[in-house]
Amino acid sequence: MISMSRKVCIIGGATTPFDYGPTGFESIEGGAAECIKETQQDIPEFSLRDLDLMVYSHFSVHFSHQLSSEWIIHDHLGLVGLPHYRVENGGNTGGSALYAAALAVMSGHHDVVGIVGWETMDTVSQSQGSEFIAMASDIRYELMVGGIYPIYYAAMANKWMKENKVTEEDVAMIAVKNKNNAMDNPKAQWYRNDHKYITVDDVMNSRLMSYPIKKYDCCLMTRGVAFLIVCSEKYAKKINPDHYVTIDGMGLSSCTIRAGDRLNNPGWKERYGPGYPEMTEFAACRNSAERAYKMAGIKDPVKDIDFGEIHDAFSTSEAQIYKALGLADQNTIAQFIRDERTSVNGDIPMNPGGGLLGYGHPVGATGLMSTIECYYQLAGMIPQKHLSRKTEVPNPECGIVNSHAGTGTSISNFILRRH
Repeated sequence: MISMSRKVCIIGGATTPFDYGPTGFESIEGGAAECIKETQQDIPEFSLRDLDLMVYSHFSVHFSHQLSSEWIIHDHLGLVGLPHYRVENGGNTGGSALYAAALAVMSGHHDVVGIVGWETMDTVSQSQGSEFIAMASDIRYELMVGGIYPIYYAAMANKWMKENKVTEEDVAMIAVKNKNNAMDNPKAQWYRNDHKYITVDDVMNSRLMSYPIKKYDCCLMTRGVAFLIVCSEKYAKKINPDHYVTIDGMGLSSCTIRAGDRLNNPGWKERYGPGYPEMTEFAACRNSAERAYKMAGIKDPVKDIDFGEIHDAFSTSEAQIYKALGLADQNTIAQFIRDERTSVNGDIPMNPGGGLLGYGHPVGATGLMSTIECYYQLAGMIPQKHLSRKTEVPNPECGIVNSHAGTGTSISNFILRRH
């Protein structure tokens, strides 16, 4: 088990507006520069010259037709000579980049690490984009028979919902929560485009994508860029002493690319006994959460964690993640959702920033966006970043960030605390 003996901190970050179409920052390097400028406005003592490593977070070169596009951003920022590398890990690209940056600081080899993540998904039609993303499934067996991610998630969700007595209306409540939260966030794609508050009936009446998933149950295909600073506590105390947070726990885990291969998988049988995770449970989420909880001293996640920003690619997957994080079990998960315990006014709010359903999902930037929103809550910055205090979690001390890839194929979890 990794020790967090050298504290790893986050001192700031920002995103561009997220959108499918014009954001005002049409080049990735321009978007990165704007994120850094906003971060420097928040923490004027920070300089790019302080960085000693850059980690780039980017999923698919198919959207931009440019290999190693991180080199273009690196040059534009004037970072010649600074070491850099790119991380790619599906929908968990942002979380994996954060994991890499945290390890670099924890090791003592680096003190100030910048992360830039992006995706330009609006360069193609949404159907073409869905095909590109589906190339992160097994193209020999799944993509060639018409498989795309809404279908994979729908199959899992249908079985999982029946076994856990969760209804379509239950998961629709999650879509309503996150899209309506995004109406308080001016950078969110839902705020910038659809711009309306919705109800469960609106979700239920939206176009069926793949049963039981409907249009409003789906995350948004997006263009966007994000920037985050990960550093040592010594640097954090020097540059932003009153508004830094610590990464007290983190976990990264994996599962099979094909959900069907999870049946009686010996790797999981060794950890959790026979029969788990079947095809529908996110075992990589459970495993990485357990690692993060142990590192951070989390005994009861519902009591010890104040809120979360988690990977709601579909409203159904957020429900599945609740269970994998240990917030509820098979007997309580349906009532947990119905009691609205993850609303802003609940006891453990989830995705007050809007999540992927409301903010958007530019894959390489997504996990960073979730981390930035979690940071804003812990640093008391929601009133200046959102439109009001409506989506501010009251006096949070501890948050969880979850980043998720494939059909649960790679999942990371981080425990962030106000220092």
